[in-house]
Amino acid sequence: MKKKVAIKLMIFLIIFIIIIGAGLAYAYFSTDFLKTNDQLFFKYLGQAVESEDGFINSSLKDYFKKKRTEKYEDNGNFYVDINISDLDADMLQTINDFNIDYSGVIDNTTRKNEQEITINYSDEVNFPFKYKYANETLGLQTDYVSSKYIGIENNNLKEFAEKIGLTNTEDIPDTIDLFSNLDNTETFNFTDEEREQIKDRYKSILEEKLKDKEFVKTEENETINYSVDMTNQEFKDIIIEFLETIKNDSILMPKIEEATQELLKMMSENSDEEYTVQSIIDNCIDELNNNETEEGNISVIVSQTNQKLSGITLKNEENEIKLTKTDVEGNLTYNFEANIKDKESEDTIKYMMSASYKGLEQMASVNEIYQTGIIATVDGKEQKMVYNLNCTDSFKNDIDIQDYSDDEIQTLNEYDSEQISTLLTGITERIVEVNNMQMEEIGFSEYGNPMIYAFPGAALQLMMYNQATDVMDEEWSTGTEYVE
Repeated sequence: MKKKVAIKLMIFLIIFIIIIGAGLAYAYFSTDFLKTNDQLFFKYLGQAVESEDGFINSSLKDYFKKKRTEKYEDNGNFYVDINISDLDADMLQTINDFNIDYSGVIDNTTRKNEQEITINYSDEVNFPFKYKYANETLGLQTDYVSSKYIGIENNNLKEFAEKIGLTNTEDIPDTIDLFSNLDNTETFNFTDEEREQIKDRYKSILEEKLKDKEFVKTEENETINYSVDMTNQEFKDIIIEFLETIKNDSILMPKIEEATQELLKMMSENSDEEYTVQSIIDNCIDELNNNETEEGNISVIVSQTNQKLSGITLKNEENEIKLTKTDVEGNLTYNFEANIKDKESEDTIKYMMSASYKGLEQMASVNEIYQTGIIATVDGKEQKMVYNLNCTDSFKNDIDIQDYSDDEIQTLNEYDSEQISTLLTGITERIVEVNNMQMEEIGFSEYGNPMIYAFPGAALQLMMYNQATDVMDEEWSTGTEYVE
């Protein structure tokens, strides 16, 4: 009898151990229970390159693939929020009133695109025009100039460039594939095996460099942060080892080279130096090694929400770089911020970018909201250049973009040099005439066009000019002389 009881107890104990063991195994592998802070730091950092829980959602990848391969209607609005100190208030208001509306249809199955675009200077003053790509011909049309499209056939472009007076046409292709970015989208796609190899390779570097560090866990609302501090020199050493590893990475290097080949070609053509990925990495390493490292510490923070990576932050006493992701019921938002502060002057500058997607669950109609810009405080004055795009794409199977009819377009390729010159001169004169008339209506004739100041390059140059002017004025007022 005692023997039977002992056997039953042994069986019960074995079952109990199996249950507890299975539970602990599940808790360890499927949850964060029993994991140390450093293990959790590396776990969520590693999610950045995973295909399912990675920083780039699979639903977002599916959406962009659908945009590349199907038909959809689009409509959107581009607008600015600019504040440049010392600009006239009325001028600044006119710049901020400027915006662009567009709507149209895109059919990637037949390589066609048709858009109606309106440049708005005020509620009453605008410049509408049409864009169309069909018959492998790009055309623009506005009633201010002509009832017909003025177009360029995407063929024999080298010959066309010679007709309009370009002498160096060696690097101009006969055809530009406007849809190449739709076809060559697999560059940075990795197999699951490749992702694991990449993750393990660079994770091992971090684990070795940070093995003696203390990892700290903090909680903020539903977000849990895992952070580690290191010196600036230690951080620089990690970056250098990453760069050295990338140079010999048989998975990453070919993909980086493929993705940047056109950019590197352009850089090489405009320089006496031939640029390669290898040479750029070597230059970065040399610069890091040759520059003296300031004393100080830097924190690396990995954030997770609902057991998924939601943010990566680098920060020290003055600066912070932060990339975050929120995903709530199909509404996906990415935010990037770089906040930089000058220790001596207390001047600050913030670079920001954000992208938001609503409707990814059903993917019938998706709203995209983008924002990018710079906000700076210099000598107590705010300088701001923020650019916004709000657009919606709705997928429809019944979209049919018609080819150009013979009497609908004037194709410049068909004309000789003199005819092209005469036609383009007439178009330019007419657009200048319309612009002068519209600028008079909005009281902006003295400044040319608000679009000049609204777009990033021109606005940045204007900001830099204003700051340089302030410095010059200050130096001249103190009697400093400039010698060339």
